[in-house]
Amino acid sequence: MTDKKMTSFCAGCLYAFIHFSIEVACFYFLFSRISATPSWWILALLFDALAFLTQGIFGCISDKYQKIPFGLIGCGLALFALILPLDIFALIAISLGNALLHIDGAQHTLRNSKAKITPNAVFVGGGSFGVVTGQILGGLGVKWGLLIPICCMLVSAFLVGVIYKNHSLRIEESPTHIPLNVASDISDFAVVLFIIFAVAIRSYLAYAIPIEWNKTVWQTVLLFSFMGTGKALGGVLVDKIGFRKTAYISVIFALPFLLFGNAVMVVSLVGVLLFSMTMPVTVGILLSKFPTMPGFAFGVTTVGLFFGVLPQFFFALPNLFMHRIVVLGLSIIALPLILSCLKRRK
Repeated sequence: MTDKKMTSFCAGCLYAFIHFSIEVACFYFLFSRISATPSWWILALLFDALAFLTQGIFGCISDKYQKIPFGLIGCGLALFALILPLDIFALIAISLGNALLHIDGAQHTLRNSKAKITPNAVFVGGGSFGVVTGQILGGLGVKWGLLIPICCMLVSAFLVGVIYKNHSLRIEESPTHIPLNVASDISDFAVVLFIIFAVAIRSYLAYAIPIEWNKTVWQTVLLFSFMGTGKALGGVLVDKIGFRKTAYISVIFALPFLLFGNAVMVVSLVGVLLFSMTMPVTVGILLSKFPTMPGFAFGVTTVGLFFGVLPQFFFALPNLFMHRIVVLGLSIIALPLILSCLKRRK
């Protein structure tokens, strides 16, 4: 037994702020130091590659060596990057810091969560608020703006220490694996491939959704806020009604709002919130397939995130009709992929 009493939900709430903080730091860095350079898109692509594609590797390492303080290392790298004058080395440091903090958050919200997805969904949802906050701060161009991400990361380092001291990574229900049994009997490789593809679709649709109404800062804040809230609510829904029902609700119910809300903010935001609920479903499926490897299970999903953001660097959809066709077509593909990875009884 252990005397560490912090629940996974409490750890998830604390890690929501930590996730918020690392995204504030990352996007402040990108928008204040990288966006004005001629090769900004190459550097932004490098950031995405390092932040997303390394998480599966770090996840495997953290699954095997749970005592490595990935969270503290991640905070240290981010703080170092914010004060380091050499942009390329700072970019590498803050990208890897981002990846390490994601994996540490995944471990503390999945490993001892009693097979509940809500703690992880709350943790992940916090990042969306950080992305838009970092963008706004970085775009202001004021010197004092740097103080905010630095303070956020210092507070985050303290919170990581609190979590390490009070939250156990020991799986209480079983000495070997997390008791989540929702994945179908198709091969592990097929599940990984299908989920990466489904996550890539969700990631890309975040850019393909027609949102002509998004013209002001506060509207952008609302957009990202609904994304983050949708991810958190998706975790609650998964734990309450199951994975299959949540998948149906998050994709089918979202479609009309996404397709026809391009000029009406409220309609579009409802669609964004609903579609964001697919995030906990995909994480839970992989966790069910790899019950002893929550770090790897979480890290695999971020591979899909990278491939989802990749198209935006090379082309843009020309008109509203094409936006609607792409959203409809990819949604039709995403739902069967997710459902094929789930047991029918769920």
